[in-house]
Amino acid sequence: MSLSYIEQIKQLPTMPGETWQGDFVRVPAWVGEAGRKPYRPVGFLWASVQTGMVGASPDFLVAPEEKDFAMALAALVAFGGNEMGGTRPERLEVRDAELADYLSDALAEVDIEVVHRRGLPVWEARVRALDRAFEEDDSLPGYLKGKDVTVKRVRAFAEAAAEFYEAEPWRHLVSADLIKIESPRCGAALKYAIVLGAGGQEFGLGFYRSVDDFWDSHSAPEKYQQNVLDQGIWSILFCPITEIPMSDVDLWEDHGLAVAGETAYPLAMMFYTSRTRRPSAEVLSFFEGLLRALATTTEEDLTSGRWTRDVMTYDGDVEYKLSLPMFLDPPSPRLLYQHGFHDRRATEAQSAQISRFLAGKDFSSIDEANAAVREEFAGMPLDRPKYAPRTPLEEAQDLCYKAFDSIGYRRVVLARRAIEISGNCADAYVLLAEAAASPQEQAEVYAAGVEAGKRALGDEFLRGEAEYLWGHLEARPFLRALQGLAYSNVLLDRIDEAIAQYRELLRLNPEDNQGNRYTLLPLLIVTGQDDEAEALLAEYDDPDAVWLYGRALLAFRRDGDNAESRKVLRKAIKANPHVPGLLLEEDESETWPNGDQSDEVDDALFCAEVLQQAWEITPGALEWLESRR
Repeated sequence: MSLSYIEQIKQLPTMPGETWQGDFVRVPAWVGEAGRKPYRPVGFLWASVQTGMVGASPDFLVAPEEKDFAMALAALVAFGGNEMGGTRPERLEVRDAELADYLSDALAEVDIEVVHRRGLPVWEARVRALDRAFEEDDSLPGYLKGKDVTVKRVRAFAEAAAEFYEAEPWRHLVSADLIKIESPRCGAALKYAIVLGAGGQEFGLGFYRSVDDFWDSHSAPEKYQQNVLDQGIWSILFCPITEIPMSDVDLWEDHGLAVAGETAYPLAMMFYTSRTRRPSAEVLSFFEGLLRALATTTEEDLTSGRWTRDVMTYDGDVEYKLSLPMFLDPPSPRLLYQHGFHDRRATEAQSAQISRFLAGKDFSSIDEANAAVREEFAGMPLDRPKYAPRTPLEEAQDLCYKAFDSIGYRRVVLARRAIEISGNCADAYVLLAEAAASPQEQAEVYAAGVEAGKRALGDEFLRGEAEYLWGHLEARPFLRALQGLAYSNVLLDRIDEAIAQYRELLRLNPEDNQGNRYTLLPLLIVTGQDDEAEALLAEYDDPDAVWLYGRALLAFRRDGDNAESRKVLRKAIKANPHVPGLLLEEDESETWPNGDQSDEVDDALFCAEVLQQAWEITPGALEWLESRR
């Protein structure tokens, strides 16, 4: 192919005194192809030293690993034949010695001098100009746009960010753990922070100006956004390279900056209502130190509630004083409830108090007992129990009730303390499993909780009271642990084990106060156990969308498209018309164009989440749904 380029170059007349500088250049855009990671295409660019004009071969862009020197000849033909008016230069300058040798050999028959030189000032100036033009169109500025920020500063920050990501502080801290940065101070917007990542979706740090802002972000998000975005809000998020500004991509690629993984490029930004800005040198150094301090924070530090770290930053050694204010001074259950933090399990503490009050008393009727309970507990604060625990297990369970009425790391500390008091406290294991970092770890802790619950109840109790187990307050921790274990097995693709455990839960708690049937139904369908799924549907007279659309799906799986299956589907659609659009993954505005947030919509969302896979794996089911609605 290079011979054809040479013939074309021969046909171009020489422009006396003309010198072109050239090199490979990365296109500021990403290409995504099936079966491979996104990449930035590479092309070859020539620049005229005399005119400053630039040109490339627009139809010759390849992945970085596919580039070859022939691209320089293709670009030479295109540049000379188009931008330079059908001429060729007397001299070519390139900074790659191997490329210079290649061009010298290829152009031996053409009167063009090829020179290897390290610097290409005209070419570099033109590429910088093109990069600036692209940055102006890019909505996200790069790190070097921050005041006094240099490559060396970004390198130090990148190393700290990699340390933070590799330390995985979200294994211990959740977004409800508000961290107060007592020192150093770095402006009003950086007084408080939270660690993101416990949910497995978004990793990094979020920042708050005040405790009130933290509460508003949970209970009044619209108010929070209106108040805060006008002032600006900082965050450090870890992203794939394709989601950071292209100028930052160049920083990491050109200077080999540290990164902890393919999805761990740190993006530090302040967001405003209509713009964004990058950190100054001062803020970037503050972020660097904070990331290092959190990366080296231990569970012992967290348990103390206040700790200090001396860390090295680009600007020298800095002492960080950090604390967990809501661990040191826990908010009341009432305050938590007001701001959307409510764990229904905490209400069982009142039932436990009533049980202790009634123990040993003899009432002539249920009405008399109820009257005594009302008189005894009227107006009693839920967070100040009146009746002390009678056994180590009750003492441990009381700590779990406190944990349910807490947020963040305090729940973990209380759960661990509960296990120290009684190893038979299943709810303590449930709390620890909920804070576990992986499904495997969750499964192990839930399994320990199941065994603890069995020890607490005893084999005789489980055999004798199985059909009424949920009605016994002391049995609920065991049922919660078994439910958690079953769901962890679903996540680990241990489907047979999960099905067996869900069946056992429904045997023990046939009224299904825990909602286990909603998980069991799709598991039975996906594993082809349609008869068992039909039996489960018949067992519960359930008006929810999951039951209606599950029944329609099973009718189609059994009989295909016939009068009976269509009748069942029509009944489901009439009861909740939102579900088909969700199952078919249509635009949400088409599913409920008026932004409906009713209970019917919540039911539809739950149904689609539960049954999506079952509809997808059934051949022809989604097409049938689309045609019949």
